[in-house]
Amino acid sequence: MTPYYAIVITTFLLSVFDLVRSHAIRFSVYVGYCIVLVLFVGLRSVGVDNDSVNYEEAFSLAASLPWSDLITGNYDETMERGYLVLNKVIHSLGGGIRTVFLLMAILTGLVNYTLIYKKSPFPFASLLLYVCFFYFYRDFTQIRFALSAGLGLWALFRLTEGKYWSFAVLVLVGAGFHSAVLIVPFVSLFYVLIKSLWFYFVLPLLGVLGGLFNPVMILFSLGGLPPTLAQYVEFDELGKGGYVPSIIAQVFMAGMMIFRRRLLNYHPKKVIDYMFIALSLASFINLLFISFAIMQRLALLLFGAILFSMPYVCKMLESDRSEKFLALFLRAIFMLYVLYYGLKMVNPNLMQPYSIL
Repeated sequence: MTPYYAIVITTFLLSVFDLVRSHAIRFSVYVGYCIVLVLFVGLRSVGVDNDSVNYEEAFSLAASLPWSDLITGNYDETMERGYLVLNKVIHSLGGGIRTVFLLMAILTGLVNYTLIYKKSPFPFASLLLYVCFFYFYRDFTQIRFALSAGLGLWALFRLTEGKYWSFAVLVLVGAGFHSAVLIVPFVSLFYVLIKSLWFYFVLPLLGVLGGLFNPVMILFSLGGLPPTLAQYVEFDELGKGGYVPSIIAQVFMAGMMIFRRRLLNYHPKKVIDYMFIALSLASFINLLFISFAIMQRLALLLFGAILFSMPYVCKMLESDRSEKFLALFLRAIFMLYVLYYGLKMVNPNLMQPYSIL
């Protein structure tokens, strides 16, 4: 497992480059390391992650199906057609499953890492958050979801900029790889319908209370789950959620409320509100369906807002000279915890010893 630990520790050490003023140096190091992250995922062999064998079977399925069935969705597999069509194209060009892994890694890296560098005031801190909370789970095992989630975050920012056509295109493309991206329009819907920040701040508490009644099993007993979702309950794919992301989200939501006026001096109101709502909904879904793996996809996608909420709050606090050193100290403590969390993510439940052969 040494290569995985090396990735986490190296990402942590590189966070010092957020303090480097030279844009050229920061950009060069960032791009170089992102290429390493992409290749580390894209060049892995089948069996390194727990889902790659399933993706190999999906590749064989796509290769055997006629184009008409793939495009119309006339197949039994529940996998989204956009991903299967991509597999079919790669097979037609003479590629294999390793080509799929590499291409998906490149696309996911381009989507996520460019967004982080473009939108985060501390891109290396955001990169550490990404590696420790999302990288091993999404980029390694849930490659369709990883790309879809990245497109969903781009779509969220397009909404804040009023670019509705590009938002729609991003969501549609993302849905072709994983339907979890369809949660993104609900952030906009809540933004329009409910303006109270206090509502979103206490919403996760309602998730905790609702989770006590095990809503998944209630729906399942009433016959209210579609067959695809029912399979997750029948196969007992439970225990997939966790409280740590919700706690972190709540802490930064509190910071965004307390220092809201100062934040608005640095960032558009719509951006701050959308990040706040996304974190609230993510925490609510996580806590309400903490034992239901498939619903965790929705929560994890929206939790991506922490990649920007955290540096927004920290940058704002560090901009005040009287608070700069205390803010830097608190950021360092938080980054150390993120490092610890990332090291704990390295376990056989997610990946096997790394290999590129």
